[in-house]
Amino acid sequence: MDNDHTTKAVSQPALKAPTGRAEASLGWLAPAAPLFAGLVLLTFFGGSLRPVDAVGAPVVELSAGVGSSDFDLDGLSDAQEILLGTFPYVADSDEDGFGDGEELARQSDPRDLFSTPDSVGVSANLTARGEGSALQLVMLVYEPSEELGDSFIRLGALRGGQVTNVPMARFASLMTYSVIPASGGGQLISIELPVHPAFVEVAGQVTFFLAAGNTSSQSYTASAKVDISSVEGILLMQRFSAAQVQLQASQGGGSVRQPIPGSSSPSIPGSWVPGSICFQRSAVVGGNGPVMLHQVIEADCLQGWDTFCVSNCSAALGSTYETIDPIALIGG
Repeated sequence: MDNDHTTKAVSQPALKAPTGRAEASLGWLAPAAPLFAGLVLLTFFGGSLRPVDAVGAPVVELSAGVGSSDFDLDGLSDAQEILLGTFPYVADSDEDGFGDGEELARQSDPRDLFSTPDSVGVSANLTARGEGSALQLVMLVYEPSEELGDSFIRLGALRGGQVTNVPMARFASLMTYSVIPASGGGQLISIELPVHPAFVEVAGQVTFFLAAGNTSSQSYTASAKVDISSVEGILLMQRFSAAQVQLQASQGGGSVRQPIPGSSSPSIPGSWVPGSICFQRSAVVGGNGPVMLHQVIEADCLQGWDTFCVSNCSAALGSTYETIDPIALIGG
């Protein structure tokens, strides 16, 4: 192909899985049948990045998608920034020289001046929000200047004890994407995929996870996850090691369960505690490869948050749940 029509991969199944990975993760990361079940390609037409399918045909539905408002053009929608605590009108909230979306993709904290990216290759991250009546999965992929267009991602879900692949190409007509410049000549790709909330509500909790890497070396360089649960019809996102949690929790660290209702979601129940958030600390009590079993060893409502704490927060003490260990997922 000539320079104006070069196929680039944003998401595809790995053709070769790196060694040293637990058996439980191989079934998800190894080649699937059909081979291109999870493939979404981008190609350059006259300098414009356009989506194509596995045989190079333009994917009109994906390119025609209209994403949510991103006033500061940092790769995160305004609604996502409000949820994460960054500034929707300032591209670099902590003024450390890296945009908020890039920091999230490279797995540093966009709210902390002293937290800056240290990844050197392809990196990625995963977050979510409620939008309308849907759960919006937000995938962020960072490509350094020397690897532009050479990234791939695989998306999966842990639901009801089963690890499954999410074939992104089958949902192309629902996805929206954007590509913006990043530091050092790199670029940031943002992909949003809506998921019906019933997918989470029926199971109670779902862990969505991704692995990203370089197509040339067929190696994985980053992984991430987001835990989504449903309580009384309201979706909650579990966030880890938030600075405010570390300050307020009795022993530091832990996670919070943050409500992420969309505009068409049910109203927050009157029994939920306003101005608070559900804090939990857990310990690993078992596992199989990247699938880890956690037991909640501390649970309570923390005050001082502009959100709600679920009414059953403290009742979770002693309960167990399954989630994914992103490092074990790619053999780290």
